[in-house]
Amino acid sequence: MKINYKYFRNWLIYILILIIIFSAFALSKVFSKDKMQIMNGLDFNISLNEDGSMNVTEIWDVYVKNTGTLFKDFYKTKKYPISDVSVINLDTNTKLEDLGEEEYNVPEGMYYAEEISTNTVEIAFGTGKSKSSGNQRYQISYKIDNVIDSYYDCQQLYWQFLDKSNNIPCKEINGIIKLPEGITNIDNLLVWGHGNINGEINKISTNEVEFKVHNFDANNLLEVRVITKDKIFNNVENVHRYEYLNNILNEEDDWAKQTNKNIRNHRIFVISLALIEIIIIVYLILRYYKFYKISKQKDDGIIKKKLKYFRDIPREKTSTPGEADFLYHYDNENDAGETNPSDLIAANILNLCLKGYISIEKKQDDLYISITKEASGLKKDEKEIYYLLKDAIGNKEEIKVEQLNKFAKSNYSNYNNHVSKMLNNIKQNLYNEGLVDKKKEKLYGASNNILPIIFAGILLAIIVYNAVGLIPIFTPGYIINWGTDILGRLLDSVIICAPLIIILILLDRVHSKAKDKIYKLTQKGEDERAQWKGLGQYLKDYSLIDEKGVFDIVIWEKYLVFATAIGISEKVIFELKAKYPNVFTEEYWQEHQDKFGIISMACNPIYTKTQCSFYNFTSNINSSYRTMTSTVAAHSASSSGGGGGFSAGGGGGGGGAGMGGR
Repeated sequence: MKINYKYFRNWLIYILILIIIFSAFALSKVFSKDKMQIMNGLDFNISLNEDGSMNVTEIWDVYVKNTGTLFKDFYKTKKYPISDVSVINLDTNTKLEDLGEEEYNVPEGMYYAEEISTNTVEIAFGTGKSKSSGNQRYQISYKIDNVIDSYYDCQQLYWQFLDKSNNIPCKEINGIIKLPEGITNIDNLLVWGHGNINGEINKISTNEVEFKVHNFDANNLLEVRVITKDKIFNNVENVHRYEYLNNILNEEDDWAKQTNKNIRNHRIFVISLALIEIIIIVYLILRYYKFYKISKQKDDGIIKKKLKYFRDIPREKTSTPGEADFLYHYDNENDAGETNPSDLIAANILNLCLKGYISIEKKQDDLYISITKEASGLKKDEKEIYYLLKDAIGNKEEIKVEQLNKFAKSNYSNYNNHVSKMLNNIKQNLYNEGLVDKKKEKLYGASNNILPIIFAGILLAIIVYNAVGLIPIFTPGYIINWGTDILGRLLDSVIICAPLIIILILLDRVHSKAKDKIYKLTQKGEDERAQWKGLGQYLKDYSLIDEKGVFDIVIWEKYLVFATAIGISEKVIFELKAKYPNVFTEEYWQEHQDKFGIISMACNPIYTKTQCSFYNFTSNINSSYRTMTSTVAAHSASSSGGGGGFSAGGGGGGGGAGMGGR
């Protein structure tokens, strides 16, 4: 196969443009003037005291941009008082000076630890980076009382070091918790962590516990639970006179089971995603091979004719308005060409009247439709409009044409169902009549089938969303350890996307070539298509054709039915008036009173000068269809404790704190 380098160059340009747009989006936060805070590392050193308090030292290694103040808010401080606060700038090894009061913009080198609202204490300090950026390191120390709960059978630290109000993501969190003394048996020490499921918590000795979390997202939870069966905390205030250990074990076991289930589901999802991509790629490769062979064919063997004019109605006894419309507008690009369903509804109603299944009568200044006989003998597409009218009439004998609009609004689902079935049955008629080759149509449809493209697009979208962290399917550097930020996700995504992108480019190229070699109509269908096109041109040019003859009401009523179906009825009436102006006079119709029919609505002044004109009839049908479609649219809108990984449960621990910047 000869490679079209120009074509691939164009695709490459498109892809590069997309990559540039995406990269600009992904990096916009970095280069924007917006405030930004990212914690490179957050280390906790926690010492639990015998009296149930704890001393905490936090080391912040933080990148700030256009952020003059960093802060951490502590909640529930009435129950868990905070004291002994100090802040040190580790870069300069200087202790920050206490402002002694709350201030929104804290000067560099200063901090405050104040109650900013009931039950909330805030530690805030100045960075000096309100109009610049850079990495800074700080040490924050504080003491919190009453963090230990004592029960008959255990003692517990259940604490949220960060809650979901936290606004700063952390690349790496490490923590050490030291007990006031060692446990007699390490099995009497139980530990759990809650929040990011990629976190870990473990016992490293009889009096030390460590926890680690990678890529801690903002608005997430960092909660630790440490249980001692030995009574090592004395003089604690939170004493509960009942046993509670079994409740804790059951609660943690439930959360661990749910977390394991979530992990399994996540793994299944990732594996399924990979399998789906493989299946799609294999399918697209097979499809490429199939259409490549078609693209190499000379033609489809159909002889195409062009008739300037054709005056007879093709298959006059069996053709329906829907079939005429399909073939007239057929262009090998669209199943129904320029089909207007409302025109088909109007044409079918006229045809049912012409065949005697319904009657259309003028009473005063209104048109009424009534059923005159059963639907036997009609094709399925015609029957759907017959049943639509029957449903609209209901228990009454007749219905005004304009009342179809009310029916379409109150029974939009029923109306829509009949129209959909009509359109589907038109295609079935064409198969049955041997006018459309079903196999070729299926093949042609496959060249236009966007389903695999949609699947591929969804997959690509998921991967791109993963790259920016909106749907964290993969952790950064999941495939290759590229890093721990958006670059890792982006490069992972490129690796996954590449095979799909390549095969889609190749397939798009071969589809465009193969389409021209597939013709859905059979030779019989192509011959009849030429006849319908010729008839349409004959009717549109009628006044220019030098033909003599008496106006034939019967044939012109049939012409009007099919002209309505293909959307040229107004042009036909104009041509008719130009050729036979006398037919549009009252004198003519006084001589042909027994010939009142659907042609009367178009020509007879008794109709044309009232609301019963042909134009008003088709306008009412169009209005009912628009009412139905707009109504449809409106209604559619409308664990054991021995350590290990974190669980996604929790949220019931004491305290709570969130970091942020301004």
